[in-house]
Amino acid sequence: MSKCIIIAPLYRGEEPDWLCREDGDLLICADGGYAAARRCGLEPDLVVGDFDSMPEGHQVQGEVLRLPVHKDDTDMAVCFREGRKRGYRSFRIAGALGGRMDHTLANLQCLYDCALRGEEAWLCDRHNRLTVLLPGEYVISRIPERKLSLLAWTQEVRGVTLRGTEWELTDHTLSSRYPLGVSNEIRGEQAHLSFTEGALVLIHAQDAAADRSDDNT
Repeated sequence: MSKCIIIAPLYRGEEPDWLCREDGDLLICADGGYAAARRCGLEPDLVVGDFDSMPEGHQVQGEVLRLPVHKDDTDMAVCFREGRKRGYRSFRIAGALGGRMDHTLANLQCLYDCALRGEEAWLCDRHNRLTVLLPGEYVISRIPERKLSLLAWTQEVRGVTLRGTEWELTDHTLSSRYPLGVSNEIRGEQAHLSFTEGALVLIHAQDAAADRSDDNT
């Protein structure tokens, strides 16, 4: 399935294999994500934003959707909308974690909206990959050196059964009031997850100290 890749301003070139652009993929830059993409040798198909996070004097080339500064939608929400208008239902977003916490939480809300629409969407940075899941059955592949966390996005997530991990669950209810599902580990190559009600944030997370590509190493 072709995917829509969205590059936001905090992108530093991490996860190039996972974000690799293939035939049929669409690359959108959100505002200052254009400068970040160009530094990493990426040429976008579309640049979206009010350009409040673009470096001063930076010239944008190619197709541009310029947004008003005063608006209801975030730049990221518009990027998702533009991807959908072009027929994409699978999204990978980089450079949208960290920085301002309100932006990070708003981007998580966008992931939840994608899940409700039946789309696949992932946020990533050099330490994390995360998505939002709705009730169903899932096979989760292990990513070396990364922990697995499953956190309730809705008030309660019911019927959670998890197998193939260090800490397993059987027909359990996870609550948004308590982080029981944080920092688990997949024992083999895959874990199996199912749940019947609610929404989960799934996170593959790596400790910063374990990141060998850190700028200071």
